Amino acid sequence: MGSLGGAGRHQAEILKEIGEMVSPVLNEHFYDGAFLVREANGFLSRDLGEIVNATESDVTFEGGLVVSAGGTARADVVTGVENTGNGTAGAVTVASGTVPGNYVVAFTAPTAFTVSDFSGNEIGAGTTGTAFSGGGLAFTIAAGTTAFVAGDGFTIVVVANDAQYVPYTGATAAVGILFNLTTVPSLSYRKVTIVKRMAEVNGAELQWDASVTGAANATTLQAQALASLAAAGIVAR
Repeated sequence: MGSLGGAGRHQAEILKEIGEMVSPVLNEHFYDGAFLVREANGFLSRDLGEIVNATESDVTFEGGLVVSAGGTARADVVTGVENTGNGTAGAVTVASGTVPGNYVVAFTAPTAFTVSDFSGNEIGAGTTGTAFSGGGLAFTIAAGTTAFVAGDGFTIVVVANDAQYVPYTGATAAVGILFNLTTVPSLSYRKVTIVKRMAEVNGAELQWDASVTGAANATTLQAQALASLAAAGIVAR
């Protein structure tokens, strides 16, 4: 094949320069509140809350995500400073309505413990390696390389939170829409704004959890969510 002439080389150089100037593909997130068509005056349509990430990976939740109600309290676990055993307590699930306070886990034997509420009333007994559930708390204590002894223990500190929300999956009713984009670290939560009432929204800009969009009955799940939102005064057009 012959070499390019002057005009041909000039055209090739121009095409190369154009190719080098092409910008990379960017993924743009939805703007905060972009799904809103109209809402009530002031902040009547909105509530403060917390969006919960119950997975073991960081998650970015888009503004416009349809959400369900989570709990209204959370728990932190404090390990006894004089424990002989080096086992660990897993994350504590707190049922709605659980009274805040310090709950005490006290070992009576290497694998056996009791749980008492903040008033000293025993609410249950458990064993290591087996899920405990009682008094609004659910957790599992794993044995370590050094066994627990009588007198070892943990304190479960239950504190009241703002209302908590999780992505709508169809397991419970939809109650609102996440207003703002937020990234939440694994097994954690972040303060957010939720649209809860008296609003008109663009249904095409609502965001759905992957468990909904990937479900065989995705259309049904979304219709149920929109019906729940409409009952709360949030109408999708």
